[in-house]
Amino acid sequence: MVQSIPGLEHLEGRVDPEARLWAAFATAGNSEALARSWLALQCRSLSEVDGAMLLLSKPGGPFQLVAVWPDSSQDFNFLKSIAEECVKTGAPVVRRPPHEGGATGLHIAYPFLADGDRPVGAVVLDARPRPEAAIQSLLRSLHWGTGWLEAQAVRDRIDRERQRVTAAAAALDIVAVANEHDRVDAAAMAVANELATRLGAARVAIGLDAGAGTYLLALSHTAWFKRKTTLVQAIEAAMDEAAEQRATVRVPDAPGETQRIQVAHEALRTIWEEHGALTSFALMTDRGAVGAITVLHTEPPGEAVVRLGEAISTLLGPLLDQKRRARRMVSGRVVDGAQDALAALIGPRHLAWKLAGAVAALGLAAVLVVPTSFRVSSKAVLEGRVQLSAPAPFEGFIATAPAKAGDIVHKGDVLATLDDRDLQLERVRWQSERERLMLKSREAMAKHDPGTSGQLDAELRQTEAQAQLTAEKLARTRITAPIDGIVVSGDLSQSIGAPVETGKVLYQVAPLDDYRVILRMDERDVSHVRAGQTGHLLLHGQTGDSLGFTVQRLTSVAETDAGHNTFRVEAALDATGDAARASLRPGMEGIGKIEVSDRSVAWVWTRSLLDWARMFIWTWTP
Repeated sequence: MVQSIPGLEHLEGRVDPEARLWAAFATAGNSEALARSWLALQCRSLSEVDGAMLLLSKPGGPFQLVAVWPDSSQDFNFLKSIAEECVKTGAPVVRRPPHEGGATGLHIAYPFLADGDRPVGAVVLDARPRPEAAIQSLLRSLHWGTGWLEAQAVRDRIDRERQRVTAAAAALDIVAVANEHDRVDAAAMAVANELATRLGAARVAIGLDAGAGTYLLALSHTAWFKRKTTLVQAIEAAMDEAAEQRATVRVPDAPGETQRIQVAHEALRTIWEEHGALTSFALMTDRGAVGAITVLHTEPPGEAVVRLGEAISTLLGPLLDQKRRARRMVSGRVVDGAQDALAALIGPRHLAWKLAGAVAALGLAAVLVVPTSFRVSSKAVLEGRVQLSAPAPFEGFIATAPAKAGDIVHKGDVLATLDDRDLQLERVRWQSERERLMLKSREAMAKHDPGTSGQLDAELRQTEAQAQLTAEKLARTRITAPIDGIVVSGDLSQSIGAPVETGKVLYQVAPLDDYRVILRMDERDVSHVRAGQTGHLLLHGQTGDSLGFTVQRLTSVAETDAGHNTFRVEAALDATGDAARASLRPGMEGIGKIEVSDRSVAWVWTRSLLDWARMFIWTWTP
């Protein structure tokens, strides 16, 4: 059956039902009324439809059932799942569920869009089975029909946006009026006059908190007023009533509105205008209520006017309070700040501020009293305790160079070799010379010539010495590692065939199990360092574990590092495990911290600042 259309009961029995539906559709005043009449008309135009329902979404809310056809009491829970799928996907959904007796029914859900790709509603039909072509025809009919609903949704959205824009523009205009004046009283007067026009009010009064109560600043269309009058005192009492409740107070009450205390407002209404309506808006900031706006209307205002007044008061509260506080003397601002902080800490509210104050007090006490380890830090480098060199034994040329910096070598391993071809020839020459002299010596002995024999023996010994020297040089063409360790410098792989001089250092080898730590201590911290102090070293390549060390020696010669004077501090690395030592390499850098003593946290954090302040004062003191 068709639902009764409000407002057309007098036409019952004299007007065709479809004509009544079209009349209701044409005169629908809202989206719900339009949806009900549209659904009835749509279902009457479609064939073999047993039931239908229409869902609409409220702004910022879920989808709601707004219309059912043909009977509003009919239960359509069996269409809930297809409706949910339709509004979720935003696409038409067609299902053919089984009916009793084995027949297959037809459920269709069709969305309509008016907000991009998000559906704002959906129509769901419980229809009888039909061919695929008839289903497509039905979907096309729904597509054309939902255009009315989409247009109505667009109009509703435009109306809501227009109302918001109008309210925002009015509030911004009021703020602009207030910002045209630096003094708070002048701004309040301009705002009161503007509000009287915007709200259609007979009078508008604005007051701000003065400590002992609300102080009336401005009264619309009134250049000046006597403060000690009954009217002014009644207005300030009404403002106090609204500010203390931190809410809007209306006299008379609006239906369904929360009951407020209205004693002062009733008294003001009697004095001001016997038959008028009063509305007071509390001016709120983050510190609470700072005043109120009291408006006199000739008749009770509508909800739109009240909401506009609340929006304007929300913006005006911080603005007027800021202007009032900005005009105060410095002492007054300091007092206000101290009072606000004290109220937040010991007042009845602001639990977060109280917790923060307690934590800050405990933290300050800990900083001033609790001792902590005072350490001085600096850049540090790891070096081998000894570094042995492998020099060139004589002048020659590089033949091979298998070792490079970073290689781990053992004692006796070949680092490089020198070209020995000239030495081989020299050795052959001295061997030939020795044989020649031995032959001459035998001949002189055969001739019994002792003088010649003695001379030849001396030359023979000289030749054998030269041959021995050549053999020694040949043995020293192989430059070997002096100890087990790592090659820390030297790479001759690009210098094959290059000449070398006697004594030139070709390689340096450091042990892998004996290290020392070299710290570059800043001159501001070096006075705290003593031999025997302990510390820890954290290397850049091994940030997982720190290494302990003990200070052994502090040099007294300063060096410049990045514009700062530093002193060289030598420390011995403490005993570590084999695994830890195996990963160490000479030349690794990091940060070393030396334990000095226990000091308060405040002293540790401020010592650099105090040192700078002492130096600054010393520099500029006459």
